[in-house]
Amino acid sequence: MLTIFGAVAELEREYILLRQQEGIAIAKEQGKYKGRKPIVHPEFDKVVTRWKSGDMTAVEAMQRLNMKSSTFYRKVRNLFQQ
Repeated sequence: MLTIFGAVAELEREYILLRQQEGIAIAKEQGKYKGRKPIVHPEFDKVVTRWKSGDMTAVEAMQRLNMKSSTFYRKVRNLFQQ
């Protein structure tokens, strides 16, 4: 009995995810879904320049920008790829 309930719950979860993906795709086509807004800090370039020159550590830069390490390094990588 428990196995049957588990299988039904798993099937329902798959249906929910499928409907969600279809809804997002439709919204993107209509221009209504643009995703999460990017985090923009006005002093980002200045702080990264100071970090690259060695005036501050990465931890200090992250604290000053109030960013987690993953966000900080991703934004730095994107900055230098452009």
